[in-house]
Amino acid sequence: MNIHPVKTDQDYDSALLRIEDLWGAEPETREGDELEILLTLVTAYENENHPVPPPSPIEAIRFMMDQNGLKQVDLIPYIGSRPRVSEILNGKRNLTLKMIRCLHSQLGIPANVLIQEGTIFPKNGEDVNWDNFPVLEIIKRKWVTGLDPKTQAEEIVRSLAAQSSSNDYLLGEKAACFRKGTRSNEKDDPFSLHAWILGVLAEAKKIETSIKFQKDDLDLGFISKVAHFSVIKQGPVAVREFLLSKGIKMVVVPHFKKTYLDGGVLIDKNGTPIIALSLRYDRIDNFWFTLSHELAHLILGHAHAMNGKFIIDDLDLRDSLDETELEADRVAQEGLIPENLWAEHQVRITCKVKDVIDLSQKADVHPAIVAGRIRFENNNYRILSRQVGHKEVRKLFFF
Repeated sequence: MNIHPVKTDQDYDSALLRIEDLWGAEPETREGDELEILLTLVTAYENENHPVPPPSPIEAIRFMMDQNGLKQVDLIPYIGSRPRVSEILNGKRNLTLKMIRCLHSQLGIPANVLIQEGTIFPKNGEDVNWDNFPVLEIIKRKWVTGLDPKTQAEEIVRSLAAQSSSNDYLLGEKAACFRKGTRSNEKDDPFSLHAWILGVLAEAKKIETSIKFQKDDLDLGFISKVAHFSVIKQGPVAVREFLLSKGIKMVVVPHFKKTYLDGGVLIDKNGTPIIALSLRYDRIDNFWFTLSHELAHLILGHAHAMNGKFIIDDLDLRDSLDETELEADRVAQEGLIPENLWAEHQVRITCKVKDVIDLSQKADVHPAIVAGRIRFENNNYRILSRQVGHKEVRKLFFF
């Protein structure tokens, strides 16, 4: 048994590969003991470096409802009228102190979960605490140069906003274009999220195109055409050029700390779609599913219906999705792997590498896409870790 501490991402990846080899080992055997130790080390590393955020108040309430078989009407004694319960559960109204006390004492929801104070983003430029923006990181990314993040936070943010043609974005109705969509994480820091969006718009502005986007050019088969680029070694870069030939701008902008997002899409004021990917997870399967999901929002008309607002997607959020997100997931999955191929193939049962490769060839997509689908369907991210293309995407965009 040769086990090393898990201190770096490289140690973490190596441990995951070894865990995959040992998976299924009998307890109280040499291999079983090694597996148990590695699982403990990996869990500790994940907790320290990739902690799972606590549930939001709404998630906690819905979980308690599900566990106790409660309906919205059952919350009226704790929250108030039926409309008020609906507003709370849909995020349109904040919990009051009285509601928090009732939910804690009567339903047993921990008070520290219910009292998660989010930072309120200002509606105008007069009350902004500019130091709340990730100005140091903005400077490190060289989005803005020649300014001091310690003393010129406002100038840095306004400079970035000017680059994105959004220098008045903090004022009045202009802020509306930065509202989040339906699959955003409530733990997102609003200042960091806004900075990311400004960076996305600034990067998109650098891309010149004379091609006018035609929504009618997109149909349910469009994602399949895009997915075929995945078999090319430089597929992620090549597909960016293909999308631009259709009048769609695709930009890659890393996420900031305190944000949990994989991608987003909006229609800018000129009618041009902008798809943004964060590459939060540097994997081939994640890249192609996120891109397909955002394209699905375009194909289904969701982005147009948002009237210029940015749809932000944290694809880790599997539960409590509304129909818009579920529909986008279904279209993305069908575009990547047609349902008739998926339903009939034995890979769903065997999860074997040879079957992954066989289905990928039949669907004409990268094997990582098939492996990623299997891991998602089984909610088991320890299997097929070698097949999802770890650390194979960022290097194509950031040299």
